[in-house]
Amino acid sequence: MRGGPLQSRALPVWIAALALIRVAPCQADSGAAGASVFANHCAVCHGPQAAGIPGSFPSLHEQVVAFAKAPPGRDYLAMVVTTGLVGDLLVGGITYRGVMPAQSGLSESDVAAVLNYLASSLGRNKSAAAPFTAKEVTEIRARHPDKTPMATHVLRPAAAGS
Repeated sequence: MRGGPLQSRALPVWIAALALIRVAPCQADSGAAGASVFANHCAVCHGPQAAGIPGSFPSLHEQVVAFAKAPPGRDYLAMVVTTGLVGDLLVGGITYRGVMPAQSGLSESDVAAVLNYLASSLGRNKSAAAPFTAKEVTEIRARHPDKTPMATHVLRPAAAGS
């Protein structure tokens, strides 16, 4: 029986099931996207566990978690990824005198994903901060028209081991 009542009622169920399948991976992939961005752009300097290399590259653990909890810190984090960073940093009692290059090839979604990944201790914990969104990263970038590493250094909040 083609097109009978049973088949016509099953179609909406199949459409709903397919919609759920399409939505679920997007939610789960946000952590995977952050992990991928981190592995391909950050880990070479900050290490695979974001622990840094003392004296060369700072740990990202406490910094990102602390800064992600307040608007000035969130602006700083998004701009560091966007513009890079130049200038002395005191992190965990160690002064770093280096240069972080801008990750200019990253989209707003990529920046949000990697910051969420770092704020959640590499995806192991639920972040105490609100998740970054692509829209928020776009707004942060618009708020800070001076997109130089030196201008971003000035945005650095005084807290979090600095």
